[in-house]
Amino acid sequence: MRIVANEKGIAWRAAVGKYATLAGLGVLLLAFILSLRPTASLLLMQVGLMAAMILGVMLSFIGGYYGERFAGPLAHHLKVREALKGGFDRRYVLYQYVLPAPHVLLGPDGLTVFLVKSQGGKIAYRDGRWRHQMRGLFLRRLAGQEALGEPHLDLKVFVDRMKRYLAKRLPGVEVPIQGAILFVNPAAELDVDESPLPAFYGKKVRSWLRGPGERRKLPGEVYRQLEEVLAGSFAAVEGG
Repeated sequence: MRIVANEKGIAWRAAVGKYATLAGLGVLLLAFILSLRPTASLLLMQVGLMAAMILGVMLSFIGGYYGERFAGPLAHHLKVREALKGGFDRRYVLYQYVLPAPHVLLGPDGLTVFLVKSQGGKIAYRDGRWRHQMRGLFLRRLAGQEALGEPHLDLKVFVDRMKRYLAKRLPGVEVPIQGAILFVNPAAELDVDESPLPAFYGKKVRSWLRGPGERRKLPGEVYRQLEEVLAGSFAAVEGG
């Protein structure tokens, strides 16, 4: 399998994830220190402290948000690569942060869009609703962890984006596009068999692609055209 990724974009987002949280904590510490010092203007001190607290919390939130996706042990781009590693030949190309969807796999049978979720705890889909239970969930969200939301709807948005993207660049060419939700946190307990779209642990993606997710192979010419269009997208990102 080949990997085509916006490495520069990944690197700067990882840097934000690493340092924004530290900067936020530093601002909050500075605000605490300043609050202990006497000042001639009580109003000025209160305004300054409030501004510092807001800035510190915002930086911490931004750092947590990017850190979870790009810098931590569950960095999405790395977990997708890990899940697919060693299972596919060079006809398979994983595009990351290059296309309208973050993680897209080109294979001989078309495209597969992955939505990555790194939440831990108990995750279930029942009676048409997603549920997420985890200790300290509120505090984790304050620290920038993404809410579970409605993964199947988020995935549908990415799949639809890819369909519109290809319709403009390959008009009249039928390209099969499917999607799957990958849960990459080993601490996640899943009960998602009723999910409207395929949802499973990331480590199961290879068996899914060779089983339920396998489709009829594309004509050689369609595959070639598709690969050229996606390569052009990578060149545009690199050039921009």
